[in-house]
Amino acid sequence: MVIKKYVDFINEKMGVPDNIITSATNLYNLILSDFEKRLSDTTISDMISNGFDDEYQINLPITIEVSDLKFNSVELQVGLLPAISLEKDKVDVISWGVSNMPDRQEKYKLYYDKTLIDKIDMRVNFAISNDAKFSDICDYLIKDRSHTIGILSHELKHTYDKYMFGKSFLEDIVDYQTWSNIRTGFEAIDEFIYYLYVISKTESLVRPTEIAGELVTSDITKSDFKEFLQQNSTYKNLITIKNFTYDGLKKELLKDIEKVRSLFSDLTDETDEEVVESALDVTYRMMVGESAEIMSGILRLGDPKLQKMRDLEMKILGMCKDTEFFKKYVGKRIFNNTDEFFLYWEKKLNFESNKVIKKIIKLYDMCKDEELNPLMAKISNRVDGQCIVNPKLYNELIVKPNMKYTSKK
Repeated sequence: MVIKKYVDFINEKMGVPDNIITSATNLYNLILSDFEKRLSDTTISDMISNGFDDEYQINLPITIEVSDLKFNSVELQVGLLPAISLEKDKVDVISWGVSNMPDRQEKYKLYYDKTLIDKIDMRVNFAISNDAKFSDICDYLIKDRSHTIGILSHELKHTYDKYMFGKSFLEDIVDYQTWSNIRTGFEAIDEFIYYLYVISKTESLVRPTEIAGELVTSDITKSDFKEFLQQNSTYKNLITIKNFTYDGLKKELLKDIEKVRSLFSDLTDETDEEVVESALDVTYRMMVGESAEIMSGILRLGDPKLQKMRDLEMKILGMCKDTEFFKKYVGKRIFNNTDEFFLYWEKKLNFESNKVIKKIIKLYDMCKDEELNPLMAKISNRVDGQCIVNPKLYNELIVKPNMKYTSKK
């Protein structure tokens, strides 16, 4: 019991709560079982045209325990999106997600009470070809088993973080939504925005659990760990982010300058470098604007029903508290110029990704041993207590005493 508590403590320190991988594996098996029940010779596209909904919900009765957190069901929303771009495979996963409604909001924080949780809401979006069947989704999930369990571990960790920490900060939520939702059309810049999402506080907390889920269910040994990481897409992304530079981003935009130019309707005689500067400036303004719009929407600053109350509050307090909070939030995201904005995030990307990489490397201790070292083998084989039923056979077959001796007088 003491050893188990110690192992759980070590795993928790590495960012992997007790029982989370087992729970993710059980959830994976239940999801796969549901899809197997829906097996049909008819393609999903034909089913949709005959009235089958391309988005449906399934209730999965499952008791999931992650450390001290427990709930009894998962509601999974399944989206089936036809994709012409699928060439080799009939099915691919676009995204997984989890949502947990806060129990209350106070002082620009959302609070979560773990004693009230009984279920979680999850979502998966599948991209499917026109001739895809439910059996193809099953084949995909079976083929992608370890990776999928890693992702489910990732999603369960999101829920765990919210309820065990107990609160989320509004600024973090708005940043996360901005980086998740905004895309510019400039490929290199959209990669940069995706990197911001990857190193967000919300995502950084779950990365070690995600990789641990894949690591453990793949039966990776310690000698295979390095190769496993080198092939892991999440780890490779983090290495790329650690080495990200603003100058490198500009060079990537210059390589794709014709595409960059094509997205402007009013640039004609500008040099390539000027076009790149325009793309970067547009991105900076777009991101600040999107963050401001999301925050304003959450605070309902534009709601006419609240305007009279706000006007009265401003007369009494000098400024509405929500407006003051809004200005403070946006002010932190405005820089003197575009270069300052990107250089700030360059340092942030490098620093945060390196922190996550260090945590992931510690997962080495969760890998299987090739073999026990001699001392551990002896300890494992020691006799703590056993019932010897037939002493004669025990002596003959188990102990096998040495029958030849030399006597010294």
